[in-house]
Amino acid sequence: MVVVRLPSASRLATALADHRPAAIPALPGRRNHLHAGVLVPIEWSPADLAVILTERASHLRLHGGEVSFPGGRPEPADDSIQTTALREAEEEIGLRGAAVLGRLSSIPLYTSDYRLEPFVAEVPPDAELIPSPDEVAAVLRLSVRETLARPFLHGIPWEDAGETRLSPIFELGELLVYGGTAHALFELLGLVADLAQVPLPPFRAGRYQWSDVLRKPPATLA
Repeated sequence: MVVVRLPSASRLATALADHRPAAIPALPGRRNHLHAGVLVPIEWSPADLAVILTERASHLRLHGGEVSFPGGRPEPADDSIQTTALREAEEEIGLRGAAVLGRLSSIPLYTSDYRLEPFVAEVPPDAELIPSPDEVAAVLRLSVRETLARPFLHGIPWEDAGETRLSPIFELGELLVYGGTAHALFELLGLVADLAQVPLPPFRAGRYQWSDVLRKPPATLA
């Protein structure tokens, strides 16, 4: 069994400061010109790190029922996209006092013209996370220790300039994390794995197809 020694918040913040986030181009058939500030909240405990995600309420017009990070569109009073991410996390799951550690890549979505602008944040140890029923069906936690110790990660094939690649997909109970959220999560796990000096589990294709998560499979995904 792989022994995973997880990093502290300060070490992850240093790694994020040295990290060079990418601005991934718009996907085919999309403009991806709309920016959504999202928070990637992490809970530290003596035994593990838990990444906080949400199951979006099924009645929402955009991305209803999907697993995502708390986040949304900027409002006029927001002075930055980071402020948007923090505000949305407070509105959606009651998260206050989160300490931003750094940011991840700008990731376009296939299912809308939005792109995720993710900010990794440390959740205060005494935080009580309460989902807003208007937007969130449930608060979810993904164990970093358990995920990095998996023998493999699931991937769905997609074509990039004639080359077949795998888009990550994560099982979280009976739910699936896919698309832009899964790419952000995979980027974060890569940073944590480097700090923990363990390899990321390899990809394995075959169990899931785009038809399992999307009504209309994409021609290509980034």
